[in-house]
Amino acid sequence: MYIIQADDRRGPDANPSWDQPLRLYYDETNNIRRLTLSEVGLNNDPDRMFALAGIALKPGKEIVGWDALRKEMGIQVSATEIKYKHVASPEYEGALASERLTPFLEWLTESETLIHYSVLDVLFWSVLDIIESLMADERVNIYEIHVELKNELVFAVKVDPKAFMTLAYGFGYPNLKRADVPAFLKCVLAFVERRLPMDRNRATQALKKLLRGAAKLPRLELTFLHDNEPGELIGDFSVHFMHVLCVFKQASHVLDRETNIERILQRFEIRDGERRLDYRFSDSKSEIGIQASDVIAGLIGRHFTYVQGHSLPELMQALDRFSERQLKNLSLLRGLIDTSDAYSNGLLHAVQPLDTGLKNDTFLHGRPAPDFLG
Repeated sequence: MYIIQADDRRGPDANPSWDQPLRLYYDETNNIRRLTLSEVGLNNDPDRMFALAGIALKPGKEIVGWDALRKEMGIQVSATEIKYKHVASPEYEGALASERLTPFLEWLTESETLIHYSVLDVLFWSVLDIIESLMADERVNIYEIHVELKNELVFAVKVDPKAFMTLAYGFGYPNLKRADVPAFLKCVLAFVERRLPMDRNRATQALKKLLRGAAKLPRLELTFLHDNEPGELIGDFSVHFMHVLCVFKQASHVLDRETNIERILQRFEIRDGERRLDYRFSDSKSEIGIQASDVIAGLIGRHFTYVQGHSLPELMQALDRFSERQLKNLSLLRGLIDTSDAYSNGLLHAVQPLDTGLKNDTFLHGRPAPDFLG
């Protein structure tokens, strides 16, 4: 059994709000479990955002009023549990129009229940190691703009993901031969130049310059893209489960049963010093907190999938045509997110392109957006 120390996973940005003794419940959505690349392309749709999310109870708080909420939402007495599908539509705009979603979000708000999420853009996660690997070489000084460079690279990839994956597969990605590094970077550069012939911002220009210069560096290694399993872009999502457990190391964590993740985590002992962190997997039928988390995970996953899948002009047009119900539910969601973020920034975590975060800031929070987003 391997021992993992929570502080080693928290990093230097940990702050006192992460040490709150919360009780967190979890569920997930869009868990494709594995993303692989072969000669026919990807084995799963990379466009849906993975979300591990749920509710968080402050110290001394309990879940109250659940039976009354079920009755208000019109959930049949015979239903053994509540799941997202009982509350809202499979597609996001329909979800916001749900009459059942409103009392659910109001119940969370009025009971001062927090929400939490860790969302992941799986395509972004699959290609960011190109930039991460270049950062590891001391000859490449890009730390201050690495977020922008990753954003531009994935923006180009999303213009034509099939073509990029064909390119990557030809080099055995993510298991490049060291001798092939210059050729790989030249091909990535050519791909970016064809998909983004006009620089949409300074980062686009910087990305092209980076790839052009790096391809000429002697003995360059791409640290995170060697000695891997060819075609294995994402082996599993266990690292994201470990992240949320380690961030709130003083909390108790109740996760919905997920056999693959349970099996993986059994190989590890996650500790704070000598103390094992307080986490367990449980059946959602016996845990109201997991049932509520199923609804939150479903909504959050659809929210971020919707934002990343639409341009900013499209998102603003959607706001203009949303019904009163849709706008109310969006406002309730925004309030829950803002309140939770104010309590602790550790509750909200996203691995996604900068573009998605900026679009979400404007769509959900009304903040100004940079001109290049349209």
